[in-house]
Amino acid sequence: MFYQDTIEPSTLELLKKLQSENLIKDFQLAGGTALALQIGHRKSIDLDLFIQKDFDTNTLLEFLEEKYQFAMNYSSLNTLKGCIDNVQLDFITHKYPLVNNTTNLDGVYLLSIEDIAAMKLNAIAGNGTRSKDFIDIYFILQQFTLDEILIFYKKKYSFRNQLQVIKSLTYFDDIDIQDWPEMLLEKNITLSKITQTINRHVQKFSKKLL
Repeated sequence: MFYQDTIEPSTLELLKKLQSENLIKDFQLAGGTALALQIGHRKSIDLDLFIQKDFDTNTLLEFLEEKYQFAMNYSSLNTLKGCIDNVQLDFITHKYPLVNNTTNLDGVYLLSIEDIAAMKLNAIAGNGTRSKDFIDIYFILQQFTLDEILIFYKKKYSFRNQLQVIKSLTYFDDIDIQDWPEMLLEKNITLSKITQTINRHVQKFSKKLL
């Protein structure tokens, strides 16, 4: 399924245009928007585009500024962030193996749900403030068990500490609900239900380790 109602039509049009460009065609959509387009759980407004190899930020910046009036707000080695028509875009090198094949839905090239699941765990381990990351994990847990998601994580980030990730999943004190998105599934879902559900999955997983 392709849930194009999860993003604005103009954002979807921009995404397709960008991915048709030679300089950008190897970038895959990741993050919450890629997940939303595949499962339809919430609205999403930004575009996270990842590539598995180095890219020249200056060349890409010049191209985007000239053709798309790109307004840069951050640039470093293999990272370029900015806006086009108020849409936030991140272009990032992410040199980690794919868990599953990328997906082409209606001309949009996306990372698989398995890869996004692993990356969401990694994001929470690094910064547990974003409510959207916990929302996304909640819905991913409706498709995969925590055991499976941790297998995805290990395949993608083999050198990282899984125990630290599990601890991060149940630390909710820093979650900021200011970025709470518009929900399309379970429209009245609360943070309490999300954290309780994640906690239950972690406890179930932890019992297997005893």
